[in-house]
This record gives sequence, C-alpha cells and structure tokens, in this order.
Amino acid sequence: MSLRATTLREREVIMAQLQDLPAWVQFPDTERVEWINKVIHQLWPYIGEYSKTFMNDFIIPQVKAQMPGMFKNFKFTKMDMGDIPCRVGGIKVYTTNVGRDRIIVDMDVAYAGDADFAVSCCGFTGGMNNIQFSGKLRAILKPLLPYPPMVGGVSGTFLEMPKMDFNFTGMGEMVELPGLIDAIRSVINSQIAALCVLPNEIVVPLAPDVDVTQLYFPEPDGVVRFKIIEAKNLENRDISFIKKGKSDPYAEIQVGSQFFKTRTIDDDLNPIWNEYFEAVVDQADGQKLRIELFDEDQGKDEELGRLSVDLKLVRARGTIDKWYPLEGCKHGDLHIRTTWMNLSTQLKDLEKQEWEAEWGQADKPIHSAILMVYIDSVADLPYPKSKLEPSPFVEVSLGKETQRTPVKVKTVNPLFQSKFLFFVRHLEGQELKFEAVDDGTRRSLGGLNIPLRVLLKEPNLEQNQQMHMLTLGVHQSPIVITTRIRALIQGKPRKSNSTELGHDVLGEYGNAFHIERANGKTNGKSNGDVVAAEPAKTVNLDADEDDVEIKLNVDNYQMIRSDSVGSLNSHGRSNSRLGRLFRSKHEMKKRETRADDNRGEIEIRIDFDELSNGLLIAVIRCRDLMTFDKKDVCNPYVSVKMVALDGNKEVFKKKTPTAKNTRNPHFDNHVEIDVNPSDLLNHKVVLNVKDDTNYGTFAAKPILGSLEIRLDSLLNRQLAQRWIPLSVERK
Repeated sequence: MSLRATTLREREVIMAQLQDLPAWVQFPDTERVEWINKVIHQLWPYIGEYSKTFMNDFIIPQVKAQMPGMFKNFKFTKMDMGDIPCRVGGIKVYTTNVGRDRIIVDMDVAYAGDADFAVSCCGFTGGMNNIQFSGKLRAILKPLLPYPPMVGGVSGTFLEMPKMDFNFTGMGEMVELPGLIDAIRSVINSQIAALCVLPNEIVVPLAPDVDVTQLYFPEPDGVVRFKIIEAKNLENRDISFIKKGKSDPYAEIQVGSQFFKTRTIDDDLNPIWNEYFEAVVDQADGQKLRIELFDEDQGKDEELGRLSVDLKLVRARGTIDKWYPLEGCKHGDLHIRTTWMNLSTQLKDLEKQEWEAEWGQADKPIHSAILMVYIDSVADLPYPKSKLEPSPFVEVSLGKETQRTPVKVKTVNPLFQSKFLFFVRHLEGQELKFEAVDDGTRRSLGGLNIPLRVLLKEPNLEQNQQMHMLTLGVHQSPIVITTRIRALIQGKPRKSNSTELGHDVLGEYGNAFHIERANGKTNGKSNGDVVAAEPAKTVNLDADEDDVEIKLNVDNYQMIRSDSVGSLNSHGRSNSRLGRLFRSKHEMKKRETRADDNRGEIEIRIDFDELSNGLLIAVIRCRDLMTFDKKDVCNPYVSVKMVALDGNKEVFKKKTPTAKNTRNPHFDNHVEIDVNPSDLLNHKVVLNVKDDTNYGTFAAKPILGSLEIRLDSLLNRQLAQRWIPLSVERK
C-alpha cells in the first residue's frame, strides 16, 4: 500500500520541486552548456583580478556619490571573488522573430560562491559574504559582419532586476548607525540597476569601424502607458490583539530598472488610486510589467499580492483594460489599464497628437514625445586648477530634470559612452543643456545649450554623432553626442499569427485541430464559428471556401455524450424540507436538461508565449446563455481549469469575476498558466460557465455550459479569437 501511495504522489513531488531544477530540465528549448561552466571556472581567477580594477574605477565613485553625507568615506578594503565561480544554468538562442543582423541569447546565471568583501565607513569596519545572485541575462551579438570577427560587438543586460542576497559580518556597533544597512542595500541595488538592467547594458566592441550608436544606443521598442485604477477584496493585514484596522495599501511598479510607486490609501481594502505612469520598454519580448501591493506599516511593510503583465501581449493588443487576480495572497484583484505607444520619426506625428480622452485627464503630465541623448566622448577639457587634472562628469538637463554620466577619474579626454532619456510634453522653447563638471572641485569645465527646435529640422528628427563645443570663456572642448526625438503614437492591435476565423478554419482542421464537446450536433448554420461534426463524417464549412470538404479523424475527435447530473443536483434538493428551509428568493425552473439544448456561445482566444512559457487564455464574453432561474436571469462567471488527459487531475484553476443579471456577459479576462511546452501534449483546458445565483445554502452552482479544448490539437499552439458553442458538462 505504501508503494502504491508513493507511486501516486511521484508526479506531485516532482512538480513541487520543479522550480528548483535548472532551466535546461524545465524547458526543452533551453540547452545545457556545461562546457561554458568549465571555461568560466578556468577564467575565474582572472575575472577576480579584473573585478578589483572595475570596483575601484567605476563602482566606488558611484557608491560615494549616492551615499548620505556622513558616509562619504565608505570604501572597500578587501575584494576577494573566491574560488567558486558563477554558473550558467541553461542557454536559449532565439531563431524566430529576430532581425538578420543580430543573434539573441538568454542565459540563466547564478552565483552562490565564497566571495568575501570588507568595507570601512565612519571608523568602523565590516564585511559581506554568503553572496547569492541569480537572474536571466540576455546577450545580443550585433551587428553581424561579412568579415572576421563576424560580430561587431556583444552587449549584455538583465531583463529584470536579478535576485540578490548577502550577509553583513563583523559590523558590530556599525549596525546601530541609523539607516546605514538600508542605505548600503539600496546603493548596491541601484548600482546593479544602473549598470546592467534594461535599459542599461554592458557593451564590448569586437570589431573596428563599427557604428558605435548601434552598440551603445539601440532604440527602444516603445513606451507603455499604464493606469493603476483600483483594487478590491484585498487581505486585511492590520488585525491584531492590540488594534483592529484595515490595510493601508500602496502599489510598487517595476519595468526593467524603472520603478514607480502610488500613494498610500489608509484603512481601505478596496482602494482607488487612478494614477498614471509611463515607462520605456527596450525589449517587449521578455520584459514584464510587475506590480506588487503592500500594506504600509511602521515596521516592515507586508505584501498584499502581486502580478505581472507580459509587455509583448500589451504591444500585440494595443490596449488592455481588465481586472487581474493577484498572486501570492488568499484573495484580491487589481484593475489596471495599459496602452502601448509606438515611436515615430515623423514630424507630423509630433504636430498632431491623438490619444484616448482618458489619458488627457491624467493626474500627472502625459508626454507627447521622448528625447534620447547619447554622449560618446569629450576632448581637451580645461584644468580646474593649475596642474590639477580633473575627474569630470557631464550633467544633461531638460527643464527641471537633470541626469549625469559616471565620473571619469583624472582625465581631460573622458570616454563616457552614456545614454539618457527624457519624456517631453511640449517641445516649443525648450533647450537641452550640457555642462561638464570636475568631481573634485565642483567647478564647471564648459557648457552647451541645444534648442530642441534644431532637431525638428533634421531628417528623422535626429543628429547622429554630431560634434559640438563645450565653452568655458575662450576655451572650447569638443563633445560628440547623438540626439533623437521620437513622437509617441498609440499602438493598434496587431494581427495574430493565425489568420482570422473563416479563412483559416479549414487549415486548422487539416492539422488535427479539434475541440472536445458534449454533443456532436449543430444548430443550423455556423456563422463562421467552429462546427463539430460526427466522427468519420465530412463537413462543408462554407460554400465560399471552394466547397472543400475535410474528413475528420475518428481517433482525434472525441465525442462526449454523458449528460451533466451535477449541474442540476440542486433541483432535486429544492423540494426537500431542508432545501425549503434554506432556499433563497431564486427558484430553478422545473425542466429536463437534454444534450441538444442550446446553451449559448463563448468567445475565447488562446496563445502560448515561448519566451515566458505561459499559456494565455483570454475569456472575452458569452452570449445567449441558458438560464435555470424562473425569472430567466443569471449571474455568470467562467471557471478556467487545466486538466490532465489521464485521470482528469486539475493542475490549475481560476475563475473570472461575476457578471450580474445578464445572459450576455462581457468578461475580457485574461488567465496566464505557467506550463512546460512538453505538457501541452497531455493536458486540456476546461471552461465551465457557472451561475452564481443563490438557489439555496446547499445548492451547487449550476453549470450553464461547458467547453473542453485539447492543447495538443492547437495549430502553432494558438487558437484565434472566435465564438464557440457551449455544451453539456462532461462527467
């Protein structure tokens, strides 16, 4: 008996440990590359030596610039990368939807070695060890060349903030300094984000005579404009023996290295924010909009739930306005609206801005364009004092916003290769200002103003690698910069890879596309919807399709004839004494349910995202639903389940919000299921439309209609948006 129980639980145990397995085990398109780890192991001592130079020349000056005033003497006294190298868990090379001039590689990088760092600050010494680091690194090889070395350069960046943890050692009384530990953690995270999290990247040129703007200054995919509208039914985390209150929720939003935060709503489990934000999206394929809700407390804020929105999906749809169920909590939903904005090089798009009226009523400025700036280098800077070589940086300002380059230590010919981005609302009368400053003396080394109207006269609204002069008195220093203006235009829904219904239905049937339904009969003309036929019969889908007939495979099409008993089991109880005792004002019709009843239709769409291994199910709406209430009304919602073909075991279950008093509900709800591509072959999706009407305390929710779709039958792992007839639930 013990052996049998162990066998039955084997799959559950494996699935529970799946997240701890390397990527090459979880995903078939990710390859194990142990040879790379052997190469890294041999290179590690040399990587450790270079890391010391890198920390001293680049990291430490930036850390000092961000530390509070009393901690300006912070420094590393020991930097040892240890003997245990980082590891690459798996590699995926993209072969589709990639430009011919580049190669894109994603790598799962993890480090849990024996590195040891010692720091000194305010007269105290301490250290960091037990450093753990993991994230997905994207390497882009571009441009590809027809001559050796075949690749112009390599850029590396993390798509999202990598996970990092470490311990402080030997800090003693240093820990008591107010805010020091939080300041150190904040500085480390900000340095990682500024160094190698999108849109920032590390670039290594490999060939001479390559346009540096292609390597260091790639154009983003677009801008995502989003509105955090409201949340409902959040968990209450403020209940205790001392006080009774409600959560004080706020939202934190992240897109790559860009962070945003809403205001806090006090004592409200159904907060309304109506706050607007804009974020630049460098690579929609792979980036996500991540939102976390927290309960603000005097101590540590508690998480109320989280969700992520695939930006590739937002770009494809143009606009998404929906309620999302929160993850990582018992209950709660968040209502957000996201809109994709494309970038345009046309002056006419700047002059004529057409947005939806809602964005014009935003609580903060909504911008019409973005300004991108790339500072390549400066030459022949003046000395701030006699015989004192400067450590320069450049400040770039537009209006009240100022950004700056890293500090280059002791040089009059700094190479910055830094990029900046500004959101612009009105171009008229604005100037882009540059000022070189010495970090030691804080003296100006020269300035430059460029009116934005100059860029409007340039082809494609840009100046590429243009030389200007930083002026300080009579002294002039050449500065090489690239500037671009891009108008924001609202994106339109993109056509799916699968052609629209009515033109591609035949092809899907020809590729063994099939939908499991409870009855094989049809009710007259299909109006272009999917028609289920009896096994081994031929179907004439449309006379306009050249009268092509397709023979359905008996083995692939599964007829389901069992009637649903559970959908009406409350009817039998309604006449019982206990049923009458708890019965509400709603009563069921006294009717017999037949398999050929018209139960209405449901409009759905299914996509599989290979980047995130997510099965995306869009439940759009229903129409002409069957009712069981005597008043001929219903309160429908849709239960979405993913079920194993062998044994009907549920591996995922969620439901949409309930629509009130309608037979034609509009849900527009999207469900994302994390699923291994290999599991698509042995699972199906079950959608049950249920009635949330109260028919009594012990009455089950009646099933108004059901639909089952085998995932191994989907052409290209997709189902184009369409109406499909509902049927009796399969038992």
